[in-house]
Amino acid sequence: MPAKLRVLLEVTSVYLVVIGICRTLFSLRSVPLIAHTLPLWAAGLFLYIPLLLLFMHRQRPEPWGISWRNPRMSLKLVLLLSLLFLPAFLFFFHCYQSLWLHVKPAPLRIPAGWALMLVYHLLCVAFPEEVFYRGYMQSRLNEAFTGRITVLGAPLGLGWIYTAVLFAIGHFLIDFRPDTLGTLFPGLVFGWLRERTGSIVAPTLFHALCNGTVLLLP
Repeated sequence: MPAKLRVLLEVTSVYLVVIGICRTLFSLRSVPLIAHTLPLWAAGLFLYIPLLLLFMHRQRPEPWGISWRNPRMSLKLVLLLSLLFLPAFLFFFHCYQSLWLHVKPAPLRIPAGWALMLVYHLLCVAFPEEVFYRGYMQSRLNEAFTGRITVLGAPLGLGWIYTAVLFAIGHFLIDFRPDTLGTLFPGLVFGWLRERTGSIVAPTLFHALCNGTVLLLP
């Protein structure tokens, strides 16, 4: 079997197994034990499956972006993208409520415990998902599909696109909400950050800030 096809099948199979387990656990959320531990199960799958594969492939973590590489660049890019995109997202959501839904938008407010929830999303959502998607999946695909185009300083290829698509589909398959397919767009940004900095640090931070912004929405 050609190496490219073998890698593509490996990544897709691992993805289907992880998302399938998450979907099964989500469907059993009426069970108290699962309901109370579901986020931990999901975080564990997204985090430890890639680490197991890292060991199986005898791969160092750095080529998969699991490193503190270019921290200054990562922080600068996260700050820049946050200033560019997050206020715009809030503005367009306001327009969506008023013009499309014809409802009076509620004023934005910082809910109680928002800072704690932001830390939770950083450690238990953004970091495990970025290890899985941008760390394992995108990096593994990059090993097989080497064609690249440079976009704003980041070499992007099939791994970038395929990972972002599966990232969005994975969110949809959990609870079948069509609006979750919109995660394709931040997924493309997360993937760009991973390639631009060579690390998952920037996409992890920006991912958490995006989730924190959504928490502000009424």
